[in-house]
Amino acid sequence: MRLPVRLLCALPVSLLVLSGCSQSEDDVRMDAFCSDVPALLRDVTADLNAFDGSDPASGPALVDDAVTRLEAVDPPADVSDEWDRLLTAWTGVRDLLGQADLTDPSANTALAPELESLGTELTEAGGAVDDWGQANC
Repeated sequence: MRLPVRLLCALPVSLLVLSGCSQSEDDVRMDAFCSDVPALLRDVTADLNAFDGSDPASGPALVDDAVTRLEAVDPPADVSDEWDRLLTAWTGVRDLLGQADLTDPSANTALAPELESLGTELTEAGGAVDDWGQANC
């Protein structure tokens, strides 16, 4: 069976176009990370900033929701260490809130140094993720 010459000429072009459209798994993760993560971080920050403390028991649920949303991110390899560091800090905040007595703030003074340390880590890890995004997205 002979293929028409026109079809034979189109075949290499089609293969080039198809192979040029495929992306590596990490490229796909990078595209998703660059398009989705800034909005996710803005949403998480807005949700947590909206917390006014009038219902202290709802605070841990907000942080737990933030951690769950951040855990769903599959970062590209180039930023995975920074993302893991940020996620670890958020998880630490969630776990620390789970230990806190939310009915008596004065009972939590022993947790303050750990919370301060986690706040510093959140700032530094968040800055590292942001720096990566500014340079790569």
